[in-house]
Amino acid sequence: MNQEILNTYFPDLVVKAEDREKCENYLKLKGIERYSSLYFAINNETDEKIDYELLSQHYRYDVKLRRALHKIIAFTEVAMRAAICNAYPNVEFTSRNWKNRISNIMGEPFETGEALRKKISWYVQKLENEGKTNITLFDLLENSDLQVLNAVFLMLDEDKQREVFANDFEHLKDNLDAMRELRNCVEHHQVLIIQKLKEVWICGVPQSGLKANVENIINISPNVAKANLKRLINGCLTIDENQKRSEENTYQLLPAFKVYFEDVE
Repeated sequence: MNQEILNTYFPDLVVKAEDREKCENYLKLKGIERYSSLYFAINNETDEKIDYELLSQHYRYDVKLRRALHKIIAFTEVAMRAAICNAYPNVEFTSRNWKNRISNIMGEPFETGEALRKKISWYVQKLENEGKTNITLFDLLENSDLQVLNAVFLMLDEDKQREVFANDFEHLKDNLDAMRELRNCVEHHQVLIIQKLKEVWICGVPQSGLKANVENIINISPNVAKANLKRLINGCLTIDENQKRSEENTYQLLPAFKVYFEDVE
């Protein structure tokens, strides 16, 4: 292993002889700076020397957490689309009249910023260019991003929103924006546990950090699923899912990087 790289990107990292080949292979596969960013974040949270095994456990936990969050957010996206399309099925529009049509069925003006208006127009025009006729809300939401879905969902009346999830509806836009940013981190395979995430509102109180953002996406999830989703997140701490969780079978993480919910088994 190149000692100069270790000194530059991982000063004081302890790499045991039996881990050197594995460490070198992972740096090649995952990227030196990617691992280095995680190393310095961990280093800032402890006065203890960090060894490669601890660094690796944080990285592997991050991968499992991102996979779990992908499932949760995907589940919620589908439920939000369903709520909109079940309430307003077979609503057709074109690239010329989509804004008026959505405003008319929702009973209020579809107020969008210029950037979002252009984005929706582009999606509708793209569908028309692909030969799609009789474009519906379902078509639009199936072929657009989470920003568009959030904007349309916010137009639903609160009763219809509550059929999907319970949340701090006074701050729903902020919480949906935070979910979108978290989703982007997950989908772009960023090292999640060191990302600076948006502030969220939980029980009327603004909160920040990874756990608050994870709790937010569980709150913005179908009501019937919440306990199971917390178990899914807690399960990310288990190293080998085929074995019973134990001290030896649990990632040893610094508190700042661990998400765990005490109110479920």
